[in-house]
Amino acid sequence: MRLLPVLLTVFIDSLGFGLVYPIFSVLLMNPEQGVLPAHTSLAMRGWLFGLLVSGFCLGQFFGGPVLGALSDHKGRKKILLLTLWLATATYALTAMGIVFENIIVIFISRLLGGVAAGNWSVAQTVIVDTSAGEEKTKNFGLLGMAWGTGFVIGPYLGGKLSDPSIYAIFNLTTPFFAASFLCLLNIVLLVWRMQESLPAIQFTKISLITGVHQLREAFTSDKLRSLFFMMFVFCIGWGFFTEFCPIFLIQKFHFSGSEIANFYASIGLWIAFCQGLVIRPFLRWFSPNILILTALFGMGCTLIIMTFIKVKFFLYCMLPALAFFEALLFPSATTIVSNVSNKQSQGHILGVYNSVQWAAIGLTPLFSGSFVAVYPYLPFVVGAMSMFFAFIVFIANNRSKILSIKK
Repeated sequence: MRLLPVLLTVFIDSLGFGLVYPIFSVLLMNPEQGVLPAHTSLAMRGWLFGLLVSGFCLGQFFGGPVLGALSDHKGRKKILLLTLWLATATYALTAMGIVFENIIVIFISRLLGGVAAGNWSVAQTVIVDTSAGEEKTKNFGLLGMAWGTGFVIGPYLGGKLSDPSIYAIFNLTTPFFAASFLCLLNIVLLVWRMQESLPAIQFTKISLITGVHQLREAFTSDKLRSLFFMMFVFCIGWGFFTEFCPIFLIQKFHFSGSEIANFYASIGLWIAFCQGLVIRPFLRWFSPNILILTALFGMGCTLIIMTFIKVKFFLYCMLPALAFFEALLFPSATTIVSNVSNKQSQGHILGVYNSVQWAAIGLTPLFSGSFVAVYPYLPFVVGAMSMFFAFIVFIANNRSKILSIKK
C-alpha cells in the first residue's frame, strides 16, 4: 500500500506514452482527418508521426535527470506532485491542439508531457530509498508491472475512448481528458498516502542540459559504460518497434484504431503479467547478467519470426514470448545500476540510466518515420538487429560476470 501512489504515477507515465499510438496513427495517417492537408505525402505523415512520438521521449530525456536531481534536493514527494500537476495540464493541452487542428500545439504538449513523465527516475529512487536486497529487485518488478499495465490501458483507452461507434460523444480528444482526470486523482492519493522517503538532502548542480551531460557520463563511466551502451542499443530497437508498429499494422493488416488499441493492450497485458508473476523465480535463480543476455537473444529471435507472419492470430500468439523477454530485461538492468551506486547518488545515477533510454527512444523517430511509412517491415528488422547487437556488446564486456549463474 505504501508504494501505491508511486506505482500509480508510473502507470500514468506509461499510459501517456502509449495513449497516443492508436490516436496519432489515425490522426496523421488518415487523409480524411483535417489536422494535415489531404495532399500531404505518406513519407511526411510518417515523419510527423515520429516527431510527435519523439517529443514525449525527448521531454523525458531532458526532464528525467533534472527531476531526479531535484528530488535529491527537495524530496521525492514534492517533485512527484509537481510533475503530476504538469501532466494534468499537458493532457488537456493535447486535447485542445486536436480540437483546433494545430500540430504545433500538439507537439509542444507532448514535449511537456514527456518532461512530466521524467518522474520515472524519481519513482525508481523511492524504490531504492525504501527497499533492499531481493525486496528491491521485486519492487523494481512491480514498477515494471505498473508500466506494463499502463501500456495495456494507454493504447486501449486511446482506441476505445476515441471511437464514436462505441459511444456517440467519444472523439480523439476524450482519452486525453480522461487521462487528465486520472492525474488529479493520483494527486489526491499522493498527498493522502505517500510519506517522504528521501534519507538526507543532497546538493547536486542542476542544469537544463543535464541530460546531455549525463549521456556523456554514461558512456565514460568505468563501472556502467557497457550496460548503458547495451541499453542505448536495445532501446533504439525496442522503441523503433513500439513506436512504428501501428504503421505496419495499418498497412499490412488493415488495423483500425480500435484494433491497434487491442494489439497494444495485449502486449502490455502480457508484460504486466510477466513482470508481476512469471519472472519472479527467474530473478531469484539467475544473475542479472544471464537474464539480460537471455532477454536480448530471445527478443531478437521473436521479432525475426514475426516478420514472416501473415495471419493476425499468429501475430498475437508471439506476444507472450516478446513480453516475457522484455519483462526479464528491465528489472535486471535496473538492479545492476542500483547495486553499483551509493545510496546518496541514487537519484543522479538512475537519472543517467533513464537519459540513456529516452535519448535512444526519442532520437530514433526523428530520422526514421518517413522510411517506415514506405517500408513498414522496418520496425521488426531494426528491432531484431538492435537486440542481437546489444547481445554481442554486453557479452563482450561482461564475460567474467556472466560465468556466475547464481546470485
